Amino acid sequence: MRFSLAGATCLLAAACVSTNVTPVDTTARASRPLDSVEVLEEPPSEAYTVIATIEAGSDFVFDSFDDIRNEMVAQAAELGGDALIVGPDSTETRFILTGTAMIQSDSRRLLGKVIVYEGG
Repeated sequence: MRFSLAGATCLLAAACVSTNVTPVDTTARASRPLDSVEVLEEPPSEAYTVIATIEAGSDFVFDSFDDIRNEMVAQAAELGGDALIVGPDSTETRFILTGTAMIQSDSRRLLGKVIVYEGG
């Protein structure tokens, strides 16, 4: 069995993104394919219902906002959402003193709403 460094990095990065899903609508829905979930930066003009909110983030230096967004899309697909409305990126920088060195640590956070279109 071969194990690539790139594969190990992807697995490690995905494991470092944490999500907190808060259901708003408890209607059971079938999960959807990842590529069928739209990612929106603004609410759509179509009528929709919010079915959950998601707070996601990472303190891991190698995780990007794309990694965080991808994990949110996976959660939205699992919930049966048609789309994910993501809020603005948020970064908090902290400095950690370790002995004689000071290390910068960035926490990345995103908020989102999982929606389903009404009448669809």
